[in-house]
Amino acid sequence: MKSSIKLLVAGLVFGTSAFISEPAEANNLDRLVVSLCESAKSDDRTGMRKKLKSAKIRLKNIYNGVQCGSEGSLLRVATASGSMEAATFIATKIGKKNLAAAESDGVSIVQFAESLVASGDVSKQAFVDLYQSKM
Repeated sequence: MKSSIKLLVAGLVFGTSAFISEPAEANNLDRLVVSLCESAKSDDRTGMRKKLKSAKIRLKNIYNGVQCGSEGSLLRVATASGSMEAATFIATKIGKKNLAAAESDGVSIVQFAESLVASGDVSKQAFVDLYQSKM
């Protein structure tokens, strides 16, 4: 799974897969993805912003290629973890198109958050409101 994440993200970042043969580039990219996922879980908006800035990468350009293992996208991880600051940062940076898009399971982030609310987690309503306001 990790290698497919690296391939997809590297292709999005560099516009080609030629750079993937370089182990250092792949390792840096893998560390960036892991760091972004950890930052989304721990509500570390500042850390996420700094990592993206130091890598000179715009979140909007790589968002679709970043998956946090079986947990899903960065926004799903932030939502499930209750990380409002990270979710706000991500939702602001990825653009309306990425925000409205269905993920690999066919469910958008708004639908995902609404399903959490419907299952009894009313604290996730703030995430639904956030995502709807950004669309």
